[in-house]
Amino acid sequence: MVVMSSTSAIYVRVPQELLREFDRVAQEHGLSRSEAIREAMKLFIRYSRAPSVRGLRGIVRAGVDPEQLDKYILPG
Repeated sequence: MVVMSSTSAIYVRVPQELLREFDRVAQEHGLSRSEAIREAMKLFIRYSRAPSVRGLRGIVRAGVDPEQLDKYILPG
């Protein structure tokens, strides 16, 4: 577990269905909502810096199915 020297609270509006699904998946992985959000933020930062992801932004804007995109940007 990572201990943070200081923390900040954030307020984010999300669709209810997205939050329900997020909470369900977090629970499946044994994570609290806060832990899962921190991990998601780290992954977002990591992958947004990758050159291959920058090249895929046009695909995302074009509305490519996220599951199809997973095979290009997610490890494993």
